[in-house]
Amino acid sequence: MAETEEPLDPPKARSPWLLAFVVGLIGAALGGAGSFVAISRAPQGTGVASEAVIDSGEKASFSERVHSLDPFVVNVSGEAYPRYVKVTLAFEMDSPESKAELEERIAKVRDLTILMLSAKRLSDIENFEGKALLKDDLRERVNGILEKGRVESVLFTEFVVQ
Repeated sequence: MAETEEPLDPPKARSPWLLAFVVGLIGAALGGAGSFVAISRAPQGTGVASEAVIDSGEKASFSERVHSLDPFVVNVSGEAYPRYVKVTLAFEMDSPESKAELEERIAKVRDLTILMLSAKRLSDIENFEGKALLKDDLRERVNGILEKGRVESVLFTEFVVQ
């Protein structure tokens, strides 16, 4: 008796969505693992604000050392027409006492900030490097105004160019 072979069904095509889902899932897992490794290997004291020690031995919280300024709207020179920059920034101080000193000299700090921003060209501050240089320059100049305290970092909380 001859054996009859049953015809084999051709393999079904897999959905391209399934492949995209699996590739995306693997990419997300690798990205998360890479981020975890990068963060865990980062040197201490970089990227995250350090905490100052108060006389009593307690640590000052970040919010106790940060002073936020009201927004600035300053015109900067553009290519063909005037451009405006709206900037809101905050100063991270080395101690709460330094924050109090900054608050006493806030008029000088605002004046200095307006003068520095209005002296810039749009091309000076439109990229990352320009903003980083502006932050460093602001920090150095404000430290020059202060007698005892010290600005640890300048934080842009809003930066809009129109």
